[in-house]
Amino acid sequence: MVVIAALAYTAWLAWQVQRDLRDAESSAFDLRTSWTSGDSGSRDEAEADLVESAAAAQHHTSGLWWRALGHVPVVGDDARGVAAMSRSLDVIAQNALTPLCDTVDKLEGLIRNGRIDLDAVAGLEPAVERAYRALTVADDELAGLDSSGYVGALRIGFDRYAALVDGLRSGLASADEAVAVLPTMAGAEGPKNYLLLFQNNAEIRATGGMPGSWALLHAEDGELSMARQGTAGDFPTAVTSVLPLTSEEETVYGDELGLYFQDPGWTPDFPRAAELWHAHWDQRFPRLPIDGVVALDPVGMSYLLDGTGPVTVDDVTLTRDNAVEELLNKPYVEERPVAQNMFFAKASRSIFEAATGSLASPMAFVEGLNRAAGEGRLLVASFDGRVTSELAGTPVEGALAGDDGTTPHTDIGLNDLTGSKMSYYLRYYAEVDAISCRGGVQDLAGTLTLKQVISPNQAASLPSSVTGGGKFGIDPGSQYVMVRIYGPYSGTIDQVRLNGRTLEDGLIHELGDRPVANVDVLLSSRKDVLISWRGRTGPGQTSGGELSVTPSVVSGTDRRPFGTAC
Repeated sequence: MVVIAALAYTAWLAWQVQRDLRDAESSAFDLRTSWTSGDSGSRDEAEADLVESAAAAQHHTSGLWWRALGHVPVVGDDARGVAAMSRSLDVIAQNALTPLCDTVDKLEGLIRNGRIDLDAVAGLEPAVERAYRALTVADDELAGLDSSGYVGALRIGFDRYAALVDGLRSGLASADEAVAVLPTMAGAEGPKNYLLLFQNNAEIRATGGMPGSWALLHAEDGELSMARQGTAGDFPTAVTSVLPLTSEEETVYGDELGLYFQDPGWTPDFPRAAELWHAHWDQRFPRLPIDGVVALDPVGMSYLLDGTGPVTVDDVTLTRDNAVEELLNKPYVEERPVAQNMFFAKASRSIFEAATGSLASPMAFVEGLNRAAGEGRLLVASFDGRVTSELAGTPVEGALAGDDGTTPHTDIGLNDLTGSKMSYYLRYYAEVDAISCRGGVQDLAGTLTLKQVISPNQAASLPSSVTGGGKFGIDPGSQYVMVRIYGPYSGTIDQVRLNGRTLEDGLIHELGDRPVANVDVLLSSRKDVLISWRGRTGPGQTSGGELSVTPSVVSGTDRRPFGTAC
C-alpha cells in the first residue's frame, strides 16, 4: 500500500510540474507577442502568469521527494534535468522579467526622426545589466547537464529551453555592450564618420560578400545621416598593397587582399579587413577621415524590416520575405549594371531612413539587429581604442579567433572566384566532430558539402550580369569557389579530401599559428561536392569547440558548437 501511495504521489507531482512548465511556456509566448505588439495589458498579465508558473515549478521540484527522485536509477537524470529547468526558469521570472519589460518599454522613441536619444540609451544600462546577470545565473543552472539520456519529450524540451536561455543571455550580452558603446559611436563626444559596407552575398566573400555598395554615415550628438553613397568602382586598384601584408597573408591570400577594394573580405578576420578598407578610404578620400567600418548584408537588412515595416523603392515594396531576392538576384537578372547600382543605393537609403525614423516595432527591430549580429551579418570595427575594447570577443567584432584557452575553433571562409553573382545559387553545410582525445589533444573530423540549387540548363539561361559571362575562364552557369579551412590555434590539418580524392599537402599553410587549407571547388550542377578533412586541436584544447562558417544568402547560420571527446 505504501508503494502504491508513493507511486501515486510521484505521478501527481510529475503531473503538477509538467503543467507548471507547460503554463510557463504558454505565458512566455504570450509575453513575447505582447512585447512585439506593444500591448501593455497583455504583457502585464503574461508576466504575472509566468512568475506564478515558474515559482510553482520550482516549488514542486525543490522538496525532499523530488531530490530523492534524482538518485533513482533510470529516472534520476530526468528528474535532475527538470529541477534544473525549474530553478533556471524561476531565476528568470524573479530577476530578469522586470528589467526586461522596463527595457522594452524604453525602446519606444529611442530612435526617431534620424536621432538616437542618448539620455534614453544611458537609462537602459541598469536594466540591461540586471537582466544579463540574471540570465547568466539561469544559464549556469543548466551548465554541465547532458540531456542525451533524457526521455524523448523531455530531451527535446530541455534542449529547446537551454538554447533559448543561451540565446537570451547572448543577446543581452550584446545589448549590454551596445548600450556601453552606442553614445560614443553616435557622436556624444564629438562627430563621427563610419564607412558602411553593404556585403553582397551573391558574390561571396569570407566576411559575407563583395562590398559592391557603400555609404558614409555621419553621427553627431545622436543625430544620424547618410552623408554620401558610392560603389566599389569608386576605389581604384592600388599599385601596391594599401597596407603591408605579412608573408603568411601573401601565401594564403595573395597580394589581391591589399590591392582591390572588393577583396579585404577574403579574410574572415573582420578587424583586419577593416584596416585594409580604412587604408583604401584614406587613399581615395584623404581629407575625410573615418572612425570605423560597419558591414551589413541584405539578409541582415531583411531582418530589420520586421521592425521598420515594408519599405518602397521605386515600384518595389521590400519586406522581410522578398528583400533578399529583390536585392541580390532580380536586379542582376532584369536590370543593366547602372540600374542595379542605382536601385541598391536607393534601397539602402530607404531602409536607413526607415530604421532611423519611427519604427513600426522597436522590439522587432532590436531582435533583427541581434539576429544579424549573431549570424555574422552585422560587423563593426571601431578605430576608437575604448570602443574596440568593449567590442572584443562579441559577435559583431567578427575577429578570427587566436589562442582561446581550452576551446578549439574551426572557421570556414568562402570566396567567389568567378566574378559573378552565382553565389545566390550556392548552398553549403559544414560539420565538425571531435572523435578522440589523447594527451590533452583532440582529433577532429570535418566536412563541408557544397552544391548549386539550379540545373545546368537553368544556369545557362542566366544573363552575363549573373554568370560573369566567362570572363575569368569559368563557363557561364558554373561557379568557382575558394574554400579556406582554418584549423584550431596551434593545431593541425593533416588530410584534406575532395570527393574522396586526397589533395596534396602543399595546399595547407600557416596563418597566425592556425593551419589553413585552401581548396578550389568548381560547381556546375545540383550534385553535392564534398570536402572532408582530419586534424588535431592545439595542446590543452580539451573543451567543446566552435565552428564558424561564412554566412550565405540563406537565413540562419552555420555557427555552432561541437562537443568534446575528452
